[in-house]
Amino acid sequence: MNKRIIFFTTQDANYGFSLAGFEQHVCTTEELEPLLDRFVQKTDYGLFVIDERLVTESLDNRMRELERGLDLIFVIMPPPLKIEAKREDYALRLLRKAIGYHIQLNV
Repeated sequence: MNKRIIFFTTQDANYGFSLAGFEQHVCTTEELEPLLDRFVQKTDYGLFVIDERLVTESLDNRMRELERGLDLIFVIMPPPLKIEAKREDYALRLLRKAIGYHIQLNV
């Protein structure tokens, strides 16, 4: 029997995995444990992927216990990196072009 994968993420990852066709539940730290309780009881779920920002120490310990007692795997997923694209200011580009040096202005 094939087991299903389910993702638990924070609001900033809303629709990320569901757009890829996976089942995804957006929740808070407080909402995670009751959600896990609900889905752990269903035998068609085997892999639970959880955003690490949702996991508390007590929940981490509980997940380890569940893995030992049931045919489940919990994966703690690191949060997405937020890389801000640096966009060079037009005025700075003109200055660099005019004098041949890169200048960083802190205003």
